[in-house]
Amino acid sequence: MGFILRNYPKEFYAKEDKMIHKVGYTIALGMMAIGTLETLHSIPYTIKGQSDLVGKILGPSGIVLGGILASLYLKEAGVVY
Repeated sequence: MGFILRNYPKEFYAKEDKMIHKVGYTIALGMMAIGTLETLHSIPYTIKGQSDLVGKILGPSGIVLGGILASLYLKEAGVVY
């Protein structure tokens, strides 16, 4: 059995007809992207010891919370079960 990579955003946008859900899903993906960038941005400051607790968890929490929100939108649209 091979591994098949699915394009969840493509499936979601093709299946979902409610604009508010499309906007919410897009924002959730954006939260994940910003969380990734914020994490990368904070690495040098964390290594130098110049970052506090908020600076250390801001990026990863954006990734996690955006991912949870995006997965709920995928479940709502019936893309994943």
